[in-house]
Parts: sequence; C-alpha cells; structure tokens
Amino acid sequence: MSANPYTEVIADIARGARLHYESPRSADPDLDLLLGDQSYASGLAKLAAIGDVEETARLANLISRVAQLHAHGESAAARELLAGAERRLADPPAGSGAPL
Repeated sequence: MSANPYTEVIADIARGARLHYESPRSADPDLDLLLGDQSYASGLAKLAAIGDVEETARLANLISRVAQLHAHGESAAARELLAGAERRLADPPAGSGAPL
C-alpha cells in the first residue's frame, strides 16, 4: 500500500461507482456491475486490514448514498459526494491514525 493507504481505498470505491454508473455504452454491463462490486469489496477489505471500523462504516454508507443518488437521477451529486470523500481521505489530519 502507499504511504496513505486511504488513497487506495477511495480509489477502489470510486472505481466501483464508475463501473456501476458511468459505463452506459459498455459492451458488457453485467460484467461492469460485477467488477464494480469487486472494486467496492477491495476498498472495504483494505479498510478492514487497516482496522478503521469507523471509516469502513462511513464508506459503506457512501456507497449506499451514491446508489440512492444515481437511482434518483442525481449523478452530479453522487460524483460530488465521491469527490468529497476523495479529498477527505487524501489528506488525513497530522498525527491521527485515520481521517476524520
């Protein structure tokens, strides 16, 4: 993992969302869903390895909220929610073991 393992975590979560919701012209949308699920699971497994239970719950809720937003046609809001999580996890507070 990189110096900031949360960077890899959120990258997996964001990749999962892109595969689920931003591949409208995919040759195999079913495969994209499976790969998206795999990417979500990879990100959450990396968090489990870090041992950050609170962030695991936050990102599980993020995945759910992104799905809800897309279901209601609010793709821009879903992308912004993911971008906010990426910003938050990219720069954890100094001296802490986990982002807030």
